[in-house]
Amino acid sequence: MNEQTATAETATARIPDGSWELKVRYEDGKTVAEVFSFGVKLSATTLTDGGVVTVEDSATGPTVHRFDDTVQAYDATQCREDIRNGDVLVIESERVVGFLDTAWPIAITEAHGEFHALKTPAREYHDGRFTASVELAEKVAAEHGFPLAAQTAHAA
Repeated sequence: MNEQTATAETATARIPDGSWELKVRYEDGKTVAEVFSFGVKLSATTLTDGGVVTVEDSATGPTVHRFDDTVQAYDATQCREDIRNGDVLVIESERVVGFLDTAWPIAITEAHGEFHALKTPAREYHDGRFTASVELAEKVAAEHGFPLAAQTAHAA
């Protein structure tokens, strides 16, 4: 079953498992339709009131955002539209690297500050839906020498 929401200027339709999301909004004389898969923006199609159509291919993966502390980062994930599901969050001062899962910043590092700590191996989190985010976060953590969170052992 699809989940749908709408306001006077924005409509969103999504598959509950997070695999697909469509956001349509009207702003400044143009309609913008954005398609997301597992939190990664794939494309944006714009139609102006004058009938001009442009398509932007955005399947570039997660974006890295840097913050002074985990409190500031957590707050930013709740209100900034430029921070998308799956984006990587880096807080050098606290040795924390993580990614955004909808409204929850998840740390992949041993240190997690105000972020949520992993309870499963990072690459298995939500059945691997955030693999691209985890790979980028692991790379950033390694570049800074930040230890990763201990991986949960699998039962034999």
